[in-house]
Amino acid sequence: MLAVTWFGLQPTTNSTSALLEIQASRRAIVDAFEIERRRIERDLHDGAQQFLVASAMKVGEAELMLQMAGAQPESSAELVSQASKLLRESQDTTEEALVALRRTVRGVHLQVLVDRGLEAAVRDVAARSANPVTVHVPHSLPSLPPGVEAAGFYVVSEALTNAHKYAPGAPVSILLTVDTHLRISVVDEGPGGARPTNHGGLSGLVQRLETFGGHLRIVSPIGGPTQILAEIPLLVDQGQATIAADLAVWANPDLH
Repeated sequence: MLAVTWFGLQPTTNSTSALLEIQASRRAIVDAFEIERRRIERDLHDGAQQFLVASAMKVGEAELMLQMAGAQPESSAELVSQASKLLRESQDTTEEALVALRRTVRGVHLQVLVDRGLEAAVRDVAARSANPVTVHVPHSLPSLPPGVEAAGFYVVSEALTNAHKYAPGAPVSILLTVDTHLRISVVDEGPGGARPTNHGGLSGLVQRLETFGGHLRIVSPIGGPTQILAEIPLLVDQGQATIAADLAVWANPDLH
């Protein structure tokens, strides 16, 4: 006899309700990926692309200076000096582009998360933040499902990005605890007033956590502080949620 453990979605005789639940879950997953794709696109456009365009322009100016130096021997020393200055600036700008690319990639995949787990990854991203960040982990975190770890890290990363954007320099405190859920609290001492907007980072957090059966709450009164609270059930990760939905269809003939 096949034993099936259900995660979040229970078989039901109400076929319409179950089918709508499955469809909503899958739409949420697709929406979460689309929001993430747009975040990467925005980060590349606002970060690395801008630096690379500036670097290319400086290289073009340097090339023009060198051509002029060949045609104007009497001014060649000054023109070569200007070209050298532009090339040094181009190198600096290219290095800034690399930093921006690494920052974008860290939002997609972080090797320390795979190698050492969520706590180490959170401490790593906190140490890189422009805001002063304190990380509290009262008890060692157990081994967590990969999907839960990834979702938790995404919550912290987006919360820190939000704090840097809207509360630059404000102290940030992160608390990680685990019981039946991974619970995350990120508090910044900024001016408050944070609200999720369509296609914004906080909206992406809400969508991503919903695909895991999790919840996100934002408490951000005008004047601050802003607190982002996330709860992610340990028994549900994205793959398990999708499998559970497929099993519900398979187990209930009315849904075929």
